[in-house]
Amino acid sequence: MMRLLNYTRAELIDYVQDNFAKGEYYGNALFRELYGNLDRGRDRESNPAFASFYKTITQQFPLPPLTEKIEEEGTVKFLLQMGDGYSSESVLIPMKNYSTLCLSSQIGCRFGCSFCATGKMGYIRNLSTAEIVAQVMIALFSLNCKDLQNIVFMGMGEPFDNFDNIIRAIDILSDERGLNIPKRRISVSTAGHCEGIRDLSGLCESRPEDYYHTLHLSVSLHSAVEDTRNSLMPMGRQYPLDELRQTLLDSPYSQVKDGLYIEYLIIPGLTDRDGEIEALKGFLEGMQAKINLIPYNPVKGSPWKAPTNEEINRIWNSLKTAGFYCRTRRSKGETMMAACGQLGSRRNKNEHTG
Repeated sequence: MMRLLNYTRAELIDYVQDNFAKGEYYGNALFRELYGNLDRGRDRESNPAFASFYKTITQQFPLPPLTEKIEEEGTVKFLLQMGDGYSSESVLIPMKNYSTLCLSSQIGCRFGCSFCATGKMGYIRNLSTAEIVAQVMIALFSLNCKDLQNIVFMGMGEPFDNFDNIIRAIDILSDERGLNIPKRRISVSTAGHCEGIRDLSGLCESRPEDYYHTLHLSVSLHSAVEDTRNSLMPMGRQYPLDELRQTLLDSPYSQVKDGLYIEYLIIPGLTDRDGEIEALKGFLEGMQAKINLIPYNPVKGSPWKAPTNEEINRIWNSLKTAGFYCRTRRSKGETMMAACGQLGSRRNKNEHTG
């Protein structure tokens, strides 16, 4: 099954025709059987010949094994072991009436944000389209998640550093003949990768029929002061704040409701200072952005502590008074290292460092 998850529906039809001399019906039926929440099993039950074909082809390409599952108050972190021995980490997060799945796009990350455990691993490799889609398949059909509603690319890695594969994964996940997860339920998070933002904006213009403009763009800003941001996020040296701001202003996501979310990490004594908050307000001028305030989650060896509720409320009130929509994003899974900035398995670290 694993190789099959690399293919969009049209590509899967071609693959079945080229490799098994089967017609379009088989390709479409295979896609439905792989992904269809409601239709799964229907084609096998009604067509014995297809059932035999399905069994043969899926046995050739099994899903990666679920090697570890840790659960805390409903939040589930799970690891999938890939063929080269490395593991991806994903987090299934229960909300009030639905679940959100946090996906990884890379093993490690090349950008090395100082507050992020994944960045400390360094960059190992991109995940393939199949390895991204497999995280969703495991959540749905192995962990038996019945209420999955939102997909967020906020796990290990910088999604726009693996642009082609995440776009293909989004196309597969949103296909109406498969899982049919609408693009408006999918968020892509970036540390400020301007080239990736521009490429995604270009897709909105060149392929309007594919609804990329309904995706949510989430930008990990964390500081609107150049020196502070550069000390936290080395990517800031590659894409300075002026360039990032103009890229966002030029993007369709900053001009529509619910299009752009700004992630702002509250680190006491650093990003919570009055000058930092005023700079944030100036950076967002002219954008219809919503601000997610994220209390810092301590990682091993970090010099910073988590903010108090009083510190969080002070910033929230300042932004609210200035007319900004903001909310505090309370992380789940801190003690099992599944919260924001904490993904990066010990197995991966040991293998990478020898």
